[in-house]
Amino acid sequence: MILLSLLLLIMCSYTDLRERGISVMLLAAFLTSSILLMIGVSILGDKYVMLKGMLLYEPGVLSIVSALVPGIVLFAVSRISGGAVGMGDVYLIFILGFMIGFEKITALIFVSTAITALFGMFYMISGRGGRKDSLPYAPFMLAAYICIMSFLHMKGAA
Repeated sequence: MILLSLLLLIMCSYTDLRERGISVMLLAAFLTSSILLMIGVSILGDKYVMLKGMLLYEPGVLSIVSALVPGIVLFAVSRISGGAVGMGDVYLIFILGFMIGFEKITALIFVSTAITALFGMFYMISGRGGRKDSLPYAPFMLAAYICIMSFLHMKGAA
């Protein structure tokens, strides 16, 4: 799932930078792939132990539902704020939550938001943009994902 979620973020970052949006078809393809992988691991995981190592958390109803909570919260924020957070970003958070689990998606949201805020401050200070300008969020999620997974890998917890 690490490589699948990394590939998803790379592709979404590219389209978000280039087209200022995220393809719903791309998200659907990755969601389908991750569901099939999760089902495959659930069915064959006991027989092929190496398959269980592909997942970033133990699949179960409670763990999957909790992994979707940050996406639900972000969906509510998007609706309340009148779309300040794009729906492509919300869907991406939903799918990544399903793929990487509650703890990692929560960390990803916090780190990527911090990176976005820092970049936004430098963007405004440099005079290239203002407070009302929007930034593509997927590239910041990609940067945060690489930082988090690198840190977890160094700790031996990924």
